[in-house]
Amino acid sequence: MIIESICPKCGEINNVEHNGEKLLLVTCKNSHIYDHIVIPYSRAISMKDDKRLKLEEMIVEKKFHRMSEKSTICLLIFNNGYEVEGRSTVRDMADFRSVIGKDKAYEQALKKAMVALGAYLV
Repeated sequence: MIIESICPKCGEINNVEHNGEKLLLVTCKNSHIYDHIVIPYSRAISMKDDKRLKLEEMIVEKKFHRMSEKSTICLLIFNNGYEVEGRSTVRDMADFRSVIGKDKAYEQALKKAMVALGAYLV
């Protein structure tokens, strides 16, 4: 599987092959070498520990947009300029609840960010 890893020294986005390791040693395109903690996508959403807190402290802006009567998008903008999007949707319009949609979209975006920004969580 290929994951995005962002170099904490220069901000370069690197596509790194991941084969189940918990820690990757990454060399970015600018020859910086750094550790990237791999947080499994399935575990990322349930994390309430110091790594999640560290990641949430990096967020400088959260934007929410209702895309349709059934879908919400959350855009997280981080202090390093990285942007991550999460989406939530329901099958039936009658099931849509704005607050729940925003929460689900935020959690999905945060989950994606944890995977990409693992090097910042060392």
